[in-house]
Amino acid sequence: MGPFWPLPSVSPRTVPHQPLADFLFESRNVLQDAWIREAPGSGDVFARVLDAVAARLANPGARVSEDFAREAALLVRGPDGRPRVAGYRRLRETVLRLWRERSGGDADPERMEAFHAAVDAVEEAALEAYVQGRLTSERDAAETGGTDGPGPRHWEDIFLHLGVGVGVMDAEDTTLVAANPALARMHGQPAEALKGLRLEDLVAPESRGALPRHMAAVSSKLSHEYEALHLRRDGSRFPAFVHVTSLRDATGRRVGRAATVLDITARRQAEAERQRLLATIEAERSRLSAVLDQLPAGVLIAEAPSGKLLMGNRALESLLGQPFRPASSVADYDVAHQMFSADSQLLPDEAWPMARALRTGETRTAEPFQVRRPDGTTAHLLGSSAPVRDASGHIVAGVVTLVDVTERRRAEETAREAAQFGERFIAIVSHDLRNPLNAIQLSVTKLLHGDALPERDRKAVSRIARSGERMARMISELLDFTRSRLGGGIPIERVPGDLRGVVRQAVDELEAAWPDRTLTFQAGPGRYDGAWDADRLLQVVSNLGGNALQYSPPDSPVRFTLTDVGEQVALEVHNSGTPIPPDVLPHLFNPFRRGGGGNTHGGLGLGLYIVEQVVKGHGGRIEVRSRASEGTTFRALLPRGASAPVP
Repeated sequence: MGPFWPLPSVSPRTVPHQPLADFLFESRNVLQDAWIREAPGSGDVFARVLDAVAARLANPGARVSEDFAREAALLVRGPDGRPRVAGYRRLRETVLRLWRERSGGDADPERMEAFHAAVDAVEEAALEAYVQGRLTSERDAAETGGTDGPGPRHWEDIFLHLGVGVGVMDAEDTTLVAANPALARMHGQPAEALKGLRLEDLVAPESRGALPRHMAAVSSKLSHEYEALHLRRDGSRFPAFVHVTSLRDATGRRVGRAATVLDITARRQAEAERQRLLATIEAERSRLSAVLDQLPAGVLIAEAPSGKLLMGNRALESLLGQPFRPASSVADYDVAHQMFSADSQLLPDEAWPMARALRTGETRTAEPFQVRRPDGTTAHLLGSSAPVRDASGHIVAGVVTLVDVTERRRAEETAREAAQFGERFIAIVSHDLRNPLNAIQLSVTKLLHGDALPERDRKAVSRIARSGERMARMISELLDFTRSRLGGGIPIERVPGDLRGVVRQAVDELEAAWPDRTLTFQAGPGRYDGAWDADRLLQVVSNLGGNALQYSPPDSPVRFTLTDVGEQVALEVHNSGTPIPPDVLPHLFNPFRRGGGGNTHGGLGLGLYIVEQVVKGHGGRIEVRSRASEGTTFRALLPRGASAPVP
């Protein structure tokens, strides 16, 4: 028989992605001990066979050497010298049992198939070596006239227990001169019925055309192997792996051919199932990719724990300004682009959304980021990240979605700049209007206090004076508004004082301006001293009182109340007018917004806004309660000391 495949030198580090092959190398001694307990005396052969199986797993194209095949044939030979298949069957069982005990098993059909294929290859080489050895022994015995061992006429008995089909053909053609029971069982016929048939008679018609080519290959070299469809007696077909070897005598003359036939139906079915699963997975992947490509948000999927990028949709390419580039790890991400925080700080690898999702299982929603594109532009993004877990809770992947808010940020920035410009413009105009308005008011006051002004003209000048006061009040409110918006709030200057005097002064001024209305003021027992900005609080009481007078019936009173509440003083202004509509209450203190009702009295809608800013400047807060049954009450809580302003 011809030489066998050479066995390459393999170490555990050269077996990538083969957990079972790693196990064979790393657990060689454990497996050998388990084998020896069941079959004493054959441990060395078992260990050598393990090496060959691991080498075949690492490199499916590895060839078993002729010398090693003769050594591996010892697992085929029984105690009586006859062949048996139990050795390699038990090898499979021993390896798989201990492997599952140590690692929990690996249900991947592709790896299981690779393991069995590797054992098949070694077992086949061992069987061929065994057959070749027996034939050589018998030929030598016949030539020397020896009587030890069976002769060629006992060929069927030699292969009685083989699980692999073996047929011996004539030297010149493919006529079978002997066949073992395993070959007969494969084809559904008695062994005697196979004698005299040609090999092509066992092959399905669709595979016969290639048979002459395979036989010619056997004639030109020592051995040849191929796959073909074989026929059973009932007409059914099965796939077979055939290895044909030329049998030669001592002079090198071919005296026959030996064909080893393996039924690979199970292997083909496993391969078909694997292909079906792969097709299903690919179809699901294609559907997922199609769905993701239609999403307006960028989607990125990576496997755990390495961070290897598996998928990125079309929107992601648009966001990043370049095609999706798979990366093998998180460390490779910044090669394609750099990510920054919302305040333009470069993010290290571990701070990337995907890295946090994969390594810590962190989930984030709408987190602001910046990404520098290859063209030098910056994209403002909102990123949401989450881990993907399996049924046992382990992180198997990570998903990141990115939404481009660059245009929105630009629009917001433009609107903010426009608002700031408008506020500065109002401040400048309001400030510049005060000088000519002061001149008008001084001139009007001088005219009103003189004696030379006729009565008819005095009324006109009085109207000018009242209009000037309204203009001065409006300009003052505009200046307060712009100061609060541009300067971080209305400035407060506290000095020690009694709050009762401030409220009394404001009520007196309101009574003078509204002589036909009833105003009451009551201060409860307690202390009302503290550090206050009297002018600003006078403005608060005046604005709240004026608002109450404007939006209440002429015959209803307006009540002002002070209450000592410990470290704070509570100021309440109450009127019994129409309640404020519920949809207005949440926006009541917004600038340029007037209260409910149609009586606006020509105001700018800044009075309550300024009230809230002054109260916050004192470290307090203001609230409003408005119901038809009890009227409307504004309540301001004012701390006595110089507290930090409420943001």
